[in-house]
Amino acid sequence: MPFSHAWLPYIYLYGAGGLLFGSGLLITIKSGSLDLKRPGHKNWFLILIFGFIWFMVMHAVWNLAAMEVLSLKVSGLIWLAFMVVSLGFGYFRLGKRARE
Repeated sequence: MPFSHAWLPYIYLYGAGGLLFGSGLLITIKSGSLDLKRPGHKNWFLILIFGFIWFMVMHAVWNLAAMEVLSLKVSGLIWLAFMVVSLGFGYFRLGKRARE
């Protein structure tokens, strides 16, 4: 598969989209709508960043699996690892307030 079909859209999506996403986060922080000193706001900020990274990594893994660079088993293991990390993050970070 040529670079222009697999990776150019990926670079555009997460490059241009990442700039817009980052700009939006910066605007919300500068306007005071997102106060990173508050635990709830900090949690949502981390969820948004982790979600962006999650989709970026998973999209890359699926591209590699489609080009048969990675096997489906390896891509499934990477997905499973990300699920464990996200559930662990949710339990320890977000569940901390519920346990207090």
